[in-house]
Amino acid sequence: MRVWLRSRWPLVAGGLVAGGVLVAGVAGADLFEWTFLGVHESVWGVVAAVASIALVGQLAVSNRAAFQRERRLVRTAAQLREVSAELDRLARTDALTGIANRRAFFDLLGVEFRRSRRYARELSVLMLDLDHFKRVNDRWGHPFGDQVLRQTAETISANIRESDFVGRYGGEEFALAMPETGPEQALVAAEKLRRAIEEVEFRAGDVPPAHEPSVRVTISIGVASLPIEADQDEFKLIRRADQALYEAKRTGRNRVRTFTKETVSQPAVAEVLPGPDEDADGDGDDAAERAEDGREASGSAGSGVSAGA
Repeated sequence: MRVWLRSRWPLVAGGLVAGGVLVAGVAGADLFEWTFLGVHESVWGVVAAVASIALVGQLAVSNRAAFQRERRLVRTAAQLREVSAELDRLARTDALTGIANRRAFFDLLGVEFRRSRRYARELSVLMLDLDHFKRVNDRWGHPFGDQVLRQTAETISANIRESDFVGRYGGEEFALAMPETGPEQALVAAEKLRRAIEEVEFRAGDVPPAHEPSVRVTISIGVASLPIEADQDEFKLIRRADQALYEAKRTGRNRVRTFTKETVSQPAVAEVLPGPDEDADGDGDDAAERAEDGREASGSAGSGVSAGA
């Protein structure tokens, strides 16, 4: 009842005033020259004026309430859009490094691959894998390993163009797409990245201890570029870059290799790609395990390539 009165008080007040005017008009009807239903026409005029004022007041109150409701709805819709955008960003961002996650990277790569093929433009893909990353985790702990991954992602992002996009492929492996870039340019860019990461000094708090030098890591990079067969898709380009990465690992690490026809003779490291957000066993060392599988398949276990790739 209180809510109803609060929202309709102009009509209630107008009705009470109009009723009072009518009562007064009936009581003093004999003072007027003529009446209608016992009330002089001037009294009816006052009643009509009061009723009109009450209606105008009610409309003002209703419009104000409607305006406030609309403002609340607009504010709520804006908040929902912000939350939706943030959820979308989180769903496409790697939580550890802040760069695109695997799913987002493949979405972007698919769009760029189709554009490049449609307009006969150049496109290169780089697969990057930290060397002996398992040793870093084993010696300094996983929190320090996480810091290495974050700084590696920052280093890659700082050394590429705005048109390039990088994503965390899984574990210690990253993928980089370079639109409008041919194999020669991609090779130069890959070598630049290799040197940049090699020069980074990793340190987090008291790890490693102050009396020990900063930790340094190296990276191996595989490069593949368009064109490829007409019936193949972006996953074929990724597989070629992965084969080139395997070759860089097999020949000593800390180097860049470009996919060539000779690379095909080496076993494919990732012939079957896991899903967009999968790690083979959830331990973050899928790149090392794929390299180990590739060595076993090629019978090159004695090549000196460590299992902690």
